[in-house]
Amino acid sequence: MKRKVTILIKTVGLIGLVFSLLLFLEGKPLGAAEPIKIGAVLAITGWAGNFGTPQKEGITIVAEEANRRGGVLGRQIEVYFEDDQSSPTNSAIAATKLIRDKKVSFVIGSTLTIFCMAMIPICEGEQVPNIASGTGHEITVPLKKWIFRLPLSDYRSSPTMLKFAVNTLGARKIALLHSSDASGMMGAKGIMESVDKYGGSIVITESFDPKDTNMIPQLTKVKAARPDVIILYTNAAAASVIAKNCQQLGIETTVVASHAIPTPEFMKLAGKIVERGRWIIFGIKDRYADRLPPDDPYRKNLWDPFKKALKERYGKTEVSPFHLNAHDAMRLVIEALKIAGTDNRVALRDAMEKVRYQGLIGDFAYSPTDHDGQTGENEEPLIIKDGEFWPYKK
Repeated sequence: MKRKVTILIKTVGLIGLVFSLLLFLEGKPLGAAEPIKIGAVLAITGWAGNFGTPQKEGITIVAEEANRRGGVLGRQIEVYFEDDQSSPTNSAIAATKLIRDKKVSFVIGSTLTIFCMAMIPICEGEQVPNIASGTGHEITVPLKKWIFRLPLSDYRSSPTMLKFAVNTLGARKIALLHSSDASGMMGAKGIMESVDKYGGSIVITESFDPKDTNMIPQLTKVKAARPDVIILYTNAAAASVIAKNCQQLGIETTVVASHAIPTPEFMKLAGKIVERGRWIIFGIKDRYADRLPPDDPYRKNLWDPFKKALKERYGKTEVSPFHLNAHDAMRLVIEALKIAGTDNRVALRDAMEKVRYQGLIGDFAYSPTDHDGQTGENEEPLIIKDGEFWPYKK
């Protein structure tokens, strides 16, 4: 009898020890699946920090929502963020760290083309799928096995601006003004190569450093050329400088501007001088989504839920295009995970070529021969009126 009591006491003690150990396992259930590891390289600080910060917020919102619903494939998503500090060198270092040290299955980023290009050799060499946030044509052309583009490329989007200027505005003499970075150069190339197709004549072409704070020398030449319209291909910060310089020089020529420009930051920096049709800026319906009917599919299924989540998570009411950019990037990763049924890198790469997704910034349809995903059919001309974007009406 004494022997039975001793065995019972030892057994109870062992059970207690096991139970105590379980309490120290960080709240994880026994046999819990490892999280799916996703990496994101973003320009959170530095000169492009205004773009990378909302990207981080957009990715976080989608990942947290997925985890609240039980994760993906029965596993939680864990996102590792790296700040490249707006430096291409740091972009490459950050991508390497995420892939080799964190063992991520997928990499999102970086924020702009110049940073994405630095990451491409890393992701290709390590054979890790990457969704690049840059608009530069060279990100996916020529086709790269492991690289997929998120936003519409500059080369694909810019001809639409020329077509609009010629066919809708009736412009014949066109001034082409663009930034000297990869994005601006490819946008300009797309326009120049479309003149024969859409008509018009480019009477002057001027470029500028997107970080310049004074474009008066270039605009003085543009004014002297007396164009019917100015086509501007650059980012929001540079466009706001050009808007102020145009006012200083008394330039009242209509400006048709590119899809990276319609942001809340641009309206704040540029002010009233870009309102009421003087600037026509290409973008998508997110810029006026709050004024769509409540039952509009875009507003009901995409816009309103994200805007609500942004306010609840970060206390923000202004939605940046980079929020939406990042939202769709994370959604695309989740779609690929569902198709692949695993977080294996090769399987995820193959799954990306099968993804079909209607997102906040456009409709995506990748294939083995097209890693761009978007065609640009969602873009439309917008104007600014009373501090808000509205669809252009002739």
